[in-house]
Amino acid sequence: MAFSLLCQWNGGCMGCCGNNYPSVKLVARAISDNTREFSSCDSASENDLLRFRDRALATNLRYGVCRNLIVREGKMLCPLHPLLNKGKDLRIGHCDVDYFCETALVFAQWNDLKKKNFLEFIDLKKMDSITYSLKMVEGELLNEFERG
Repeated sequence: MAFSLLCQWNGGCMGCCGNNYPSVKLVARAISDNTREFSSCDSASENDLLRFRDRALATNLRYGVCRNLIVREGKMLCPLHPLLNKGKDLRIGHCDVDYFCETALVFAQWNDLKKKNFLEFIDLKKMDSITYSLKMVEGELLNEFERG
């Protein structure tokens, strides 16, 4: 599985971009700080992206959040992701690029109708991206959906 549609749904999911998230408010602050630090980076330059990535160790999380997670055009994303870099994965050596949350793994096994129903279920919740992410990685949405 190269990536999951769930990673891009609802404004983006950042559930795999850290751990031990203290609160929605502090996660939002961390992402805002990361975005501010990224604003001086020329995102077209691989060297600038690598400098941005390497400004902190991968284990140096900000309120539980990877320091590379930013917001661009209203969506949470990693500027190092291969979808944003002509297929080149600048996350390699910095994070677990093969990690998928349990929800994404289960979702990948479903038929198209069940996937469509789950996406509609998520849409009806009208969650902000951070709440969505935390509920995805904790399995809350999956469990609620499967309980029916």
